[in-house]
Amino acid sequence: MPAPTALRKKRVRYLLYRPAVSKLPNFSTLPPEALFIFIAAAVLCPRTEAVGRLLTETTYLHSQLSHRIHRIAPSVKSLRAVPLSATAFDKHGLRADRRLMLVRPNARPTYGEFVDGEATHRFFTQRQCSSLATIEASEPVDIGGKVLIKLSSTLLTDEHVFVDVSPSVIESLPVRYNAGLWGDVVEVADVGDAAADFVSKVAMQTDIRLVCLLQDSTRRISDKYCPDAARGPFGDLPMAGLTDGFPILVTSQASLDELNKRLRSKGKDALPMSRFRPNIVIRNSTAFDEDNWKAIKIGTGEDSVVLHIVKGCPRCKQSCTDQLTGDRSEEPLETLSEFRALGTDIDVYFGQNAVMNGDRRLRSVIKLGDPVTVLSRGDPVWDLEQVQAE
Repeated sequence: MPAPTALRKKRVRYLLYRPAVSKLPNFSTLPPEALFIFIAAAVLCPRTEAVGRLLTETTYLHSQLSHRIHRIAPSVKSLRAVPLSATAFDKHGLRADRRLMLVRPNARPTYGEFVDGEATHRFFTQRQCSSLATIEASEPVDIGGKVLIKLSSTLLTDEHVFVDVSPSVIESLPVRYNAGLWGDVVEVADVGDAAADFVSKVAMQTDIRLVCLLQDSTRRISDKYCPDAARGPFGDLPMAGLTDGFPILVTSQASLDELNKRLRSKGKDALPMSRFRPNIVIRNSTAFDEDNWKAIKIGTGEDSVVLHIVKGCPRCKQSCTDQLTGDRSEEPLETLSEFRALGTDIDVYFGQNAVMNGDRRLRSVIKLGDPVTVLSRGDPVWDLEQVQAE
């Protein structure tokens, strides 16, 4: 039987090693860079405390290295999104994202004519007409000196229409409206009868117009959600195009995987990410980790761009619309309500709204596979005021 002193030494040695061993990462999932750090730690650091510390740092590095851009999907507002392999930023967010939308005329006021700055039209979305999900708007393509978007629909297989969104053409369009978009009024240009007729056939309504954001639009995000680092050099707020409120919507694949696991446990079908209409999807390993992100960096070096996560995205019935057929169901809202009813009201949340850093690196290009680094974390922000969905 060993002496009591020897027993104590052996016990102390075990306690020293146990914390380090408990932090071991899953070696089968470690990328080569992280595995190299672990081996170096084991060989070069004889003190268990140092090994444990490096193991912790290795696990953290692994979480950073495993964040990648998985999907980029700009779109015409409320039409089917088209995935891209790469895109760039401009002053309104991701290039070509939500620069066009559908509107319907507002009823003429009882006092006569609309006054200056009053909304003559109101935005029209899948919330009011789910068949809009069957209309696909292509990526803008330069053809013969024109920048064209092709509109097509699975409901009108023999028809399509091209919309010229060349900046010079948009600026020269003669018909302008003041379009109401949630609490904002935005000046937009009507792109013509051909596009309106095509969309009206799909929606089976006659008063729909397709409009485009003007280049000099200065619609800005809400001041209450903007961090100082996202403001411009003179304190100006970031701009938004024709998105609901913020230029960028970030979601993660791990969060969708968690939702789909819960759906399958009920015997229901898994859902695609298109239900949530994000424009940036990140592949990561922890579900809803994005709730606690405050700033992320996409890419490396001079080509990188920093985004600030500003608030959670409440989901409406549009997420219950199949983005191929336009059919509606109770999911995912029913299942999300079981574990994602957050904030001060009954809204359920999936995804995080984001804005660019104050330096506005407009030439920065993001592409599939770009690394994503979480720069800072903090408590999530949900809605500070209740907004009625339309």
